[in-house]
Amino acid sequence: MTRTMKTFAGAVAIGALLMASPALAQNTTFSGNIISHNGDQIVVRSGAGDRTVTLNPETKVEAVMGLTGIRRESHPTSDLIKGLAVNIEAVQNGDQLNALDITFKPQDLKTALAVQTGVAEAGQQIRQAQAENERRLSLVGQFDQIGKTSVYFATGSAALDAADKQSLQSIAAQAAQTPGAVLRVVGHTDSVGSAATNQRLSDQRASAVTAYLLRSAKVPPEKIITAGGLGETVPVDDEDTGNQAQNRRVTVFVLISKAAQGAATNAAAGAP
Repeated sequence: MTRTMKTFAGAVAIGALLMASPALAQNTTFSGNIISHNGDQIVVRSGAGDRTVTLNPETKVEAVMGLTGIRRESHPTSDLIKGLAVNIEAVQNGDQLNALDITFKPQDLKTALAVQTGVAEAGQQIRQAQAENERRLSLVGQFDQIGKTSVYFATGSAALDAADKQSLQSIAAQAAQTPGAVLRVVGHTDSVGSAATNQRLSDQRASAVTAYLLRSAKVPPEKIITAGGLGETVPVDDEDTGNQAQNRRVTVFVLISKAAQGAATNAAAGAP
């Protein structure tokens, strides 16, 4: 091959590489909502699905202000929080999507921060409720279970039907006929919806059952030692089957004091 031909071949090869480079690194823009931020990566849910975007020191994070969007304010990457609506300009390099510029509206950041605060407060309320439930449940060790019944609810509902009321009347009668017996009322939900919503719904279901026992079944208030909800934390059905009807329940336990049982047993043993 002559020197001229070698030079021409080299030029063709360089040209081919230059033409191929856009296929290796292509700019892309899209919009969506951040669903997670972990280290130097965020996951953005867009109309095309979830996309993982890598942040780097050169990534610009800016709030766009005004109708024209000319005014911009720089923000730290820590402001890229869950729920924030963003517009992203990135470069696709192989399997990795590297962020060049991420913009959002200041009001959208305020909204995402408010939601995040609400979620944190709800989480604190759930933790407090769980602590209270644990305190209540600590009393259960002083009792033996001698009976129980469960009533079931439609999705999102705390309403009792006629069959439920009959079951509650029966369990109340059993407790009334057993000296020293008390009732424990525990509400549950399936896993549909948020944990905070399910905690509230389980409490509402337990309250509905307790109210019926007090008002209609004439159970004295001192005979109900605990009443509350455990949310979605204690399922009885396989959550993967899609059949969660048994999880939407309130269970009423009939309990009797171990001390009272012991005294009764001792009295019986000493009887002539």
